[in-house]
Amino acid sequence: MILKTKNKGFTLIELAIILVIIGILVALGVALIGPLTKRAKYIESKEIVDAATESVISYGASNKKLPLQDDFTPDSTIDEFVEIVRNPKDAWTKTLYYIVDSNLITIPTGSIDAICGRKTTDLTICRDTACTVANSITNVAFIVISGADNYNVQTGTITGAPCPAGTCVRVYEVDTPDIDDCTNSTNCPNYPSAEMINRPEPYDDIVKWVTLDELRIKAGCVGAQLKILNNELPSGFRCSPYNVSIYAEGGVPFADGGKYRWCRQESGSTGLTFTPATLSTDCLNLAKASWGQADSLAISGGPIATGAFNLTFFARDNNDPPGTNDNITQKSLALSINPTIAGIRIFNATDKKVHYRIDLDGCLEVDKNESTNPIFPGQTIYLYTKESRCEKDKRSCEKTYTDLITIDANCNNIVKLSAITYTSCTIIDY
Repeated sequence: MILKTKNKGFTLIELAIILVIIGILVALGVALIGPLTKRAKYIESKEIVDAATESVISYGASNKKLPLQDDFTPDSTIDEFVEIVRNPKDAWTKTLYYIVDSNLITIPTGSIDAICGRKTTDLTICRDTACTVANSITNVAFIVISGADNYNVQTGTITGAPCPAGTCVRVYEVDTPDIDDCTNSTNCPNYPSAEMINRPEPYDDIVKWVTLDELRIKAGCVGAQLKILNNELPSGFRCSPYNVSIYAEGGVPFADGGKYRWCRQESGSTGLTFTPATLSTDCLNLAKASWGQADSLAISGGPIATGAFNLTFFARDNNDPPGTNDNITQKSLALSINPTIAGIRIFNATDKKVHYRIDLDGCLEVDKNESTNPIFPGQTIYLYTKESRCEKDKRSCEKTYTDLITIDANCNNIVKLSAITYTSCTIIDY
C-alpha cells in the first residue's frame, strides 16, 4: 500500500499578514529603543552621582575635611574630587559638577577637624526662584550634579539677592521650562568652560546634596561640637593661693588671639581673678565682641569670701565670623571656699571706745589699739553704743566670723570697726 501525504504551505494573504505583524513589532521595538536607552543612561548617571556622593563622604570621614573643587585648568594640581570618585563623568560622558562649602575644605588652625566642630555652612539649596525660607534647605555641605540627557548642566550658584546669605544653589522641578543657571564662571565656578552650554531648556539635572548634619552623622562625629572639659573645681581656702584653668575643645577655633571667647556668670563675688574677666548676668545675650578671648580661662589669686559659689562658664567659637551663629557651650561648676582657722582681731581707728561681747560672754572694749581677743570661726560678736555698754538685753549690730572675714579684704586678719557697715543700727562712739 502506498500512502500519499499532502503538504500545504501559507497562502499569500497569510504571508502578508505575518509580514505586517513583524513590521509592527519591529517598528515598536525601534520606537522603544530611544526611551529605554535614555532611561538606562539616566539610571546609570544617578548611580554615578550616588557613588560620587558616597566617595566624598568617605573622604570626609577619613580626612576630617571635604575634597576641594577642581578648577580643570591644564596645569592644575587641585584634582581631589576627580581623584577620589570612581567615575567623574556621567553616562553621557559629561563631567560631574561638584559644589562644596568652603568652610569644610580646610581644617582650621588649632583644630584637627573641619567637619565635626562646625554647626553651620554658607551653602543653601533653593527650591524656588525667590529662595523663600520655607522652600530652602540650609547648612548644605556639598552637592553633586549631572547635566543628564540634554548634556547641559543647568544648576548654578547665586550670591546676593534673592539668596539670603552665603551661596545659594537653585534646584528646580524636572521639566521646568527655560532654565539655565550655569552659563559662565560667575554662576558656575570651577566647572569646565569647554563643557558649559548657554541654552535655556527644560530642566533635567540629576542633583544630590548632603547637609552638614547628615555628613556629621555619616562621618561618625560624636559628642558636642564644642564643649568645656572641666567637670569640677577644686575647693580653696580663704586668702590662700588658688590657680585653676577652664579648658574647651572642638568647634571652630579662632586662628589667632586665643582659640575661644569666654564669659562667666556667678552667684556671688569670690575675690578671685578671672582671665579673661568678662562677667555678665546673661552671657548668651551678650554681644560676642564683649567676650574675652584666650585659649583657656584662668582663675587665680586668693579668695576673700568663704562659702559655696556657683560659677557658670561659657565658651564660644568662630563658627560664624560675620554673624552670631557661633557654637556656644556652657557648664556650671560649684566652688567651695573654706575659712581658715586664723582669728580676726577687732581694731578701732579712732580715739573712742566701742564695747562688744563675744557670744554674750565677756564684755570687751576696743580703743585705737588692736584687741587681743580675736574672733574665731563659729563665733558672733555683738556691738553696743556707749550708752548701752555691755548690757546683754541691749545688744545690737551682730556680726559673725564670716561677716568679718568678708570685710578683711587684704587677708591680714584685722578688721577695723570703721569698715563695718551696719544696716540695723548705728555705732555712735567711734
